[in-house]
Amino acid sequence: MLSVIIPTFNSEREMQVLLPVLVPAAVDGLVREVIAADGGSTDATGLICEDAGVELVEGGLDVAAQAARGDMLLILPPSLRLRRGWDEVLRVHLEGKGGAALVAEGPPTFLERFGGVKRAGVLIAAAALHRSGATNLADLRRHVGRAKHLS
Repeated sequence: MLSVIIPTFNSEREMQVLLPVLVPAAVDGLVREVIAADGGSTDATGLICEDAGVELVEGGLDVAAQAARGDMLLILPPSLRLRRGWDEVLRVHLEGKGGAALVAEGPPTFLERFGGVKRAGVLIAAAALHRSGATNLADLRRHVGRAKHLS
């Protein structure tokens, strides 16, 4: 159903915090797979991914998206701290045939409402990602613009 892609580069500390939060969603069947798109890490990022059963691919977002099997992709920055219940909010959005969305730590601040959320993941259909031409998460956030905000 849903493939999670995490762009990484020397992200061992962040991955140690983010990956355990994804486990309940994987057990419940919401998350089908987790893929780390690694940009050449020299720390223990690869070992952490291996221990957690995360597929590690060398390259960017496009390489990871091609490896993904899900129809929907959730691209998360490794530093994102998902709130309790994030998975249920996402499930309801997907069951309601919701489209692209931003997944953030919490509701947008006053300034983020105008300038955009700086630290958020993006939920997008795999086909839409390929059409977008986005090569990184910042480009992808700009591409989805004022998508629905989930937290």
